[in-house]
Amino acid sequence: MSMAFGADDGWQGSTASMLGRWAMTAVFIVVLLVLSTFPFKIGHFGEIRPSFMLMAIYYWAIMRPSTLSPIATFIVGIAFDLMGGFPLGLNAMTLLIVQWGTRRQRKFVLGQGFIVLWMGLALVSLGAGLFQWAVYSSFHQNFQPGSLKPVLTSVVMTTVIFPLIVLPLSAFNKSLAERQ
Repeated sequence: MSMAFGADDGWQGSTASMLGRWAMTAVFIVVLLVLSTFPFKIGHFGEIRPSFMLMAIYYWAIMRPSTLSPIATFIVGIAFDLMGGFPLGLNAMTLLIVQWGTRRQRKFVLGQGFIVLWMGLALVSLGAGLFQWAVYSSFHQNFQPGSLKPVLTSVVMTTVIFPLIVLPLSAFNKSLAERQ
């Protein structure tokens, strides 16, 4: 690949490919953000939101860490907070912690089967849910164990839905790899 400014196939091709990958990633993230803010009503639990963004951040931190930089993850988290009516910065901070912690365990998880990936998500989801509950409760000075029920239901839903979300995430990663 030629990096000379006069070469038609080198620099322009890589720029077009890079812009295409960014556009695909942006569209995919917007879809996940919308899905993450859409509440599911489950009986007496009220509105439960599985965290599709948490699933994506976790998956990408392991399978394709270059998909989102920490700055992009922070921006996505702020957008998530604004779209979902969450306290500003709560999801941004949570997603950054998930991304950082998952990247640190990337080498271990890559060598394992899907069950380990899935159980890792379950633990990350539980940790993220409890972290958000603790932060939110501390601001409202309301540490009632009963308020954990929707959090735990959301964690279970996020964990149960993850295998279904891995399919489009894998297809997305494959399409990104083909564009490089």
